Amino acid sequence: MGRSWKYIAAWLSVTITAVTVTWFGVRLGVAPTLTGDPPVAIDANRRYTELRFGAAEPTVAGTTTSPTPAVSASRAKPSPTRTKTPAARPATSAAAPPASATPSPSPTADRRPRYRVPADGGSIVVAYSSTRVDVISADPDPGYVAGATRRSETIVVVRLATFGHTSVITAYWNGGPAAQVMEDYG
Repeated sequence: MGRSWKYIAAWLSVTITAVTVTWFGVRLGVAPTLTGDPPVAIDANRRYTELRFGAAEPTVAGTTTSPTPAVSASRAKPSPTRTKTPAARPATSAAAPPASATPSPSPTADRRPRYRVPADGGSIVVAYSSTRVDVISADPDPGYVAGATRRSETIVVVRLATFGHTSVITAYWNGGPAAQVMEDYG
């Protein structure tokens, strides 16, 4: 009788061990394949942040100043018609070139919405449109160096780097203005 209990105890321990190993194997190895979720590698030295901006919510103070030149440029458009009538006078013809110079900046005035993209290494201001994304200014924190690279007309990558830390900001247009911020502490 004592011998049969030993066989039963050995069989039970082997069975429990096999079920446990199988459960962990299925849970860690097979389940991600069945669900279609890619395995996630966790890097303790990196952090990713995805930012989406709406067309009606610019966060840059420069945007509040951009309507001001547009208003002054639209006010300047009627003034050339006023100066054309007295253009026969030599005194007003001297004033005419500044008036003609005023309307030329209005078509080239940048009316794209601008957004400030913050990162741990500083911040950048980006102007967005569906056809072009441009970095307007970079404000790196003390000790950081800024560098920009254009990947395409709608993708710009800015690096704010110092020893031991790099902030990489990728500004792009994907159905709307967006940015990805990657912080690397390695």
